[in-house]
Amino acid sequence: MKTNRIFNGFFVSGPAIILIFCITFASPCQGGDVDKTTVKAYELRMQGKVDEAKRLLDQAISENPDNACAHYELARIQFHIALGTGNVGETMKMIGHARESIERAIALEPQNATYRLLAGHVYYLQAYYALMRGDISKEQFDKMVGAYQTVLNIRPDYSQAALYLVELYSQFPEDAGGNASEAERYAKHLDETDNIFAAKARSILFPQEADKVEYWQDVLKKNKGNADVLEELGKAYLGAGKVEDAVSYFEKVIEIDPEKAYLFLDLSIYYSFQGMQAQGNKELLQSSIEKGDAAVTRYLQSNPIQPMRAYALGVKAKYNFISGHQEQGQALLKEAMMLDPHFSKATAAPDPVFFTRPDEISHRHRYLLRPF
Repeated sequence: MKTNRIFNGFFVSGPAIILIFCITFASPCQGGDVDKTTVKAYELRMQGKVDEAKRLLDQAISENPDNACAHYELARIQFHIALGTGNVGETMKMIGHARESIERAIALEPQNATYRLLAGHVYYLQAYYALMRGDISKEQFDKMVGAYQTVLNIRPDYSQAALYLVELYSQFPEDAGGNASEAERYAKHLDETDNIFAAKARSILFPQEADKVEYWQDVLKKNKGNADVLEELGKAYLGAGKVEDAVSYFEKVIEIDPEKAYLFLDLSIYYSFQGMQAQGNKELLQSSIEKGDAAVTRYLQSNPIQPMRAYALGVKAKYNFISGHQEQGQALLKEAMMLDPHFSKATAAPDPVFFTRPDEISHRHRYLLRPF
């Protein structure tokens, strides 16, 4: 059952990690001429010039191999390229390069929690694919959870790392490393340190048949106006198939925090899954496509950053191809490629944490093992 929950809640056409982290420790990349070069590489990537950004960092590293920040940003670029391959083999090959880069950054600055966190994401993706193939090893699982455990060792107040551990230990099958006792241990850690993340942890540990709408309604009563709780309640409604209620809460959340407009991408993914389950029902399939496309359009109205805009246009292109509108699909695909030739081909939206400036810290969280 746990394996099915993972497979039903993640990628369909490619890899993506859905999470954003929040913490107040020092930024990984501050000051220095080479760090300015790293920021320049980031800016080029945000302009869709990913290959140029990589060349710039390769040069910077050749001139100063001990620049940990450059290795960190190179790992993010390699991850960016990996998601844009559209081919599992090529994706995992590039993820391997990202692993080498982030491990080099960690070797240079072993107490940098940001680097450790990114390493956890990389190890997670490798472990996830190994699980899908049925050949995950204990070493892979331990490497993955060990990265997040190290983040907690460095920053015991980092709730996101604890929540990732709750997910991993509770959702991976026992024969792949899952451990209900360990999941509960980290949930209790959150019970004592962060009531919102504790609520999220408890929702993860609920049985599938639990009424999550009622649960998050109760949490909201104690945390009125909290955008994260409103988001969770909206997602609970979406999971229950009550789309109008979900959209109503999403709109409330975005009014409080416009950067949460990615919730309309979540809505699009919901309709994508609905369309996949149409099973020959052409009317349901077409309705799902139209509603999913409309959700992406609403997201695009939020004026997202260039890589995310390219991804969204790519999703719209897919909808048009499925509907038989080849010409419109090709036009949208061409527009997406012009914005970012390496835009993500995954079904799940790419993690915005990979688009945060290397001299800044993102203050957001999303789950590892859920499509939304």
